[in-house]
Amino acid sequence: MQRNQSDSSSSARSVAPLASGDLSGALTRGVAGGLFAGAAFILANMWYAVSQGNPAVGPFWAISTIFHGSDLPVPSPENLVIGLVTHLALSMSFGIGFALLLWLVPMLRGPLLLTMTALVYGVVLYLVNFQVLGRTAFPFFTDSKGPNQVLELLAHPLVFGLFLVPFFLGWGRTRRTR
Repeated sequence: MQRNQSDSSSSARSVAPLASGDLSGALTRGVAGGLFAGAAFILANMWYAVSQGNPAVGPFWAISTIFHGSDLPVPSPENLVIGLVTHLALSMSFGIGFALLLWLVPMLRGPLLLTMTALVYGVVLYLVNFQVLGRTAFPFFTDSKGPNQVLELLAHPLVFGLFLVPFFLGWGRTRRTR
């Protein structure tokens, strides 16, 4: 059966924005956004550490406990690098997770819903990472000597979440083919 040109053009307009090529775009945006948001996030944590009289590299030592599965950070040059690499890997993973959410639910890509989704995503990251995993697998993250919970609750949505937004603005626009 042969299609006429008007059928194929209306068909092209109705294709959901979830074409296979769009997934690679989502993943790319997720990695780039995760790295950018992760950099802003770690800078906020480093600033806070210094403001409390602790070394700026303290957050990396804390993050190294995730890799080691240890109860307390061990300050060392090796753990600084391990914390950095772990942080970068998690930032990219969380960015990809956000991208996949937007890929699966395209209606969240408009500016207002995108911003709200990013804020909620940041809160969910905090709850999962600190309140669930911190209480079960990584006790240092909920210990009184560990990261400041108020800072983390604010930084996850307001820094990590919102810094993801620019990488997805305009992504929801569908292209029409002729």
